[in-house]
Amino acid sequence: MQCPKCLFDMEVIDYKGIEIDRCTECFGMWFDHLEREDLKSLEGADEIDIGDEFVGARYNEILDVPCPKCKVKMNHVLHTEPFEIKFESCPQCHGAYFDAGEFKDYMEDEIFEQFQDIVRHIQ
Repeated sequence: MQCPKCLFDMEVIDYKGIEIDRCTECFGMWFDHLEREDLKSLEGADEIDIGDEFVGARYNEILDVPCPKCKVKMNHVLHTEPFEIKFESCPQCHGAYFDAGEFKDYMEDEIFEQFQDIVRHIQ
């Protein structure tokens, strides 16, 4: 599989039985349908995001991004609560592409939500 942003090869990374694809150059990551949700529940899963967030921010400016599986133009997703996270999602196969640094932000967002739930239950 080729990276939809920089067109370099992607390698398969296994994290506790969940396989994702990570670019060997820009370190962006492809998640097949539901893989990112499965990783949310695993402690330390943010370790797979080894890329430079500043490089990821530059690649995040690319607007016309084809799905690496279907070749369909992906949609840009802007998640804003409680933190702003931008990533691409395929309308056909429902996979998602995160630039370097975005998955760490995605995981921090999940931790923040869990903390807020705990605080609500204490009050």
